[in-house]
Amino acid sequence: MWQCPLCQHALDTSSTTWRCDNNHTFDQAKSGYINLLPVQNKRSREPGDDKVMLTARRDFHQTLGYKPLMQKIVQIIGAHFSEKNSLTVYEAGCGEGAYLRFIQKNLIHEGAVFTAGNDIAKAAVDMAAKLDKRGQFVVASSFSLPVMEQTVDVLLLVFAPGDHNEFARVLADKGVLITVDPGPEHLIEMKKVIYETPEKHSPPSASSGLLNIVEELPLTFSVSLEDDKRRNGLIGMTPLCWKLSEQTLATLHHAVKTVTADFVIRVWCKHS
Repeated sequence: MWQCPLCQHALDTSSTTWRCDNNHTFDQAKSGYINLLPVQNKRSREPGDDKVMLTARRDFHQTLGYKPLMQKIVQIIGAHFSEKNSLTVYEAGCGEGAYLRFIQKNLIHEGAVFTAGNDIAKAAVDMAAKLDKRGQFVVASSFSLPVMEQTVDVLLLVFAPGDHNEFARVLADKGVLITVDPGPEHLIEMKKVIYETPEKHSPPSASSGLLNIVEELPLTFSVSLEDDKRRNGLIGMTPLCWKLSEQTLATLHHAVKTVTADFVIRVWCKHS
């Protein structure tokens, strides 16, 4: 399924050095990931999320704080592909890989389930590869996926940017794109501590030239923050908390014991 990011020819992935027929080579790191992000495509020295944020995200997901969301994603995949013998699930902007690990572990499927993902942050895919030896992870931009055309059954995008043209290119004819965005009430309790007049999230655009929405599903549930690891992880991984004063952070830690998780899940398919 992988293609060379330099010439777009298929990559031979049978050894620890991936190679295309133009002899472009990419070596596997010790943790198992492959760097497929050309130097000229990097916009900074270390693009993407840093290790502190990724560690917070890993810690939060280890407590299964967003388990109902993960379960819903698994349910959607199962409903769309109940009769398929094998399944390729790919996450663009996979971070430390928590969603793919949950899918691999919990998707009840009669055939084989292959999981893979990319992130522009090298620290993210390094962490994902260390935590999941069954999946494949690469450093790459979600706006230029190193993936062959029509090779992905399920493409997952959780709170991450990307290009619908690329998504349509890599999706199989009967494949689906699953996007997850914040709903209006997402983390509203934290916002009320941070802002005098907290604004609700605006719904993301529902238009795409190449893909149709076949399902739009709101999902809302409460997340208890009584557990220190979960609370610290959520605050550490949430962008609206990154530049707060120590006093506001302390207030968040002590005052917010439960938050609302509010999501908009959309399922997209190619135009008929």
